[in-house]
Amino acid sequence: MTLGGAALLAMAGCAREPEWDVAVVGAGVAGLSAARNLVDHGFRVIVLEARDRVGGQLYTDHSFSSVPVELGAGLLHGADVSTWELVEEARVRTVPVRSDEEGTTPIALSVPPRDDESVASYLRRLGVPQDDWPPVAVDNEPAERWSATWMYRNGVFDWWSAPRQDFRVVGGYDQLLSPLADGLHIELNSPVRRIRLVGSSAPEVELTVSGRGRDRRVRARRCVVALPIGVLRGGAVAFDPVLPADHREALGALRATDVLKLHYEFDRPVFPEDRHILGGEDEGPVFWCVSRDPEIVVVWTAGDRARELLALPDDERFGAGLKALGEAVGEKVPDPVRRTTHDWSSDEFSRGAYLYVPPGAHDAPAALAFPVRRTLFFAGEAVTGENTVDGAYDSGYVVTDDLRADL
Repeated sequence: MTLGGAALLAMAGCAREPEWDVAVVGAGVAGLSAARNLVDHGFRVIVLEARDRVGGQLYTDHSFSSVPVELGAGLLHGADVSTWELVEEARVRTVPVRSDEEGTTPIALSVPPRDDESVASYLRRLGVPQDDWPPVAVDNEPAERWSATWMYRNGVFDWWSAPRQDFRVVGGYDQLLSPLADGLHIELNSPVRRIRLVGSSAPEVELTVSGRGRDRRVRARRCVVALPIGVLRGGAVAFDPVLPADHREALGALRATDVLKLHYEFDRPVFPEDRHILGGEDEGPVFWCVSRDPEIVVVWTAGDRARELLALPDDERFGAGLKALGEAVGEKVPDPVRRTTHDWSSDEFSRGAYLYVPPGAHDAPAALAFPVRRTLFFAGEAVTGENTVDGAYDSGYVVTDDLRADL
């Protein structure tokens, strides 16, 4: 049989070696660290990012004021986390913002929790007074919505009781992105809509990328998906063939919390001179003074309280934050010179803040961490269950160390 020229060209195109060894979907910290590790080991890597910037939920606003503010992640949680190596590479300065040098008395966990047990029901069963529970609701969902098994297995109960100190990066957290992104091939404004595994014995990956006025195809030997859990759950990316049942069940089991950070700049001091942080009790807001010149204060809340405020119109939302700040400092505060926030729940490329692990979902991160046909890998909060910058940074390296073992 004689094949026409068009057919011959089509066959040649299918046989052509993919341009990229690995396509990384998402240029948050997990995606950038994954690409960094692969490029440093000599692989050809393309990073596809839907936004017009890198960093994902690490989002520093340099336009709000003379002092940068963090609309997303804001702190290094501890003096020994892995992201300190980025601080050194970027040659930036940090300042301590919160310290708990003694920690609290560890909870005596005499028996393990049941698989479907929440942190609240588990600690009640052990007879632990509620005042001694980990204050998970301060920055996430309440203890009734957390998997006790996941916290038990991952040492999170001990983490909450251990002494630690938090730090802020002077001049913007986004400075840590520079050593990660340096020299990488990153294409912004390039949302991936479909990931297709092509071939049987040695599958490759074909990604459908929209943006830039047209759809296009990107082919790679492997793919790392480093997207927030809200985006993965929401079906913004289609997988062909559909993900295995264990992966689909895991995505259905995990959840994203909601967080609200309201930033205010004032023309005079409003925060107590001897304090940098107030609040955080009884699941209430936390108030941070992140700058004295100019005076910039953050009102921060999570979970149900955040959702209540996010449901309000902008003016009412900022007004409620201002009222809460006045109650915290003990006097009426003036109207701010300017204000800003970012709604992560309505952000199509986030669809919520960060992850939490509900009761019964303790095995979900491990299920998602299992590669699909050794070709499709997941990285970030979905495979770790963690919601810190250092957790995302570590995940990118761990996943790609595994990937490159047989690439």
